[in-house]
Amino acid sequence: MSNVYLSLSNEEYQQIIDAVPLIAILVGGSDGNFDQHEKEWAKKIVHIRTFAHDIDLKPIYQELEPVFEKKLSEFIRTLPDNSSARNKIISSKLSGLNVILPKLKIKIASRIYEGYIDFAEQVAKASGGFLRMLAVSEEENEWIGLPMLDPIFNVDEDEEE
Repeated sequence: MSNVYLSLSNEEYQQIIDAVPLIAILVGGSDGNFDQHEKEWAKKIVHIRTFAHDIDLKPIYQELEPVFEKKLSEFIRTLPDNSSARNKIISSKLSGLNVILPKLKIKIASRIYEGYIDFAEQVAKASGGFLRMLAVSEEENEWIGLPMLDPIFNVDEDEEE
């Protein structure tokens, strides 16, 4: 665990990591069909973020990448097949981050929040549509903003650095 996360318990840090595959399932499966293309795209984004992401956020993705597929499969196996019931459970799990993220410096918390939102949008756009335009279904659109998370914005990043 990187020094920027020392204010968190191991369990809290794990919740930050587990949020990524949960978001993939929430958004990708919200239309009742979490297809292989969406799963592969989510995996690819995680891989890219291990080296091409904010220095303080890389550890999250570096720790997640080797176990991402396993975690994704485990969550899919243990969560309900019904997308409505599944999304209610995932939403509840993700809302737990509203207590965890404020324990971090605002700069880090806002970057994690923004990364989750961007990840959700990427997964939603991964499948369907014509040349990926109009690819976001109505069900996915309901979740891509991650409404269960309290927005965290770092208004003035220069002030913190």
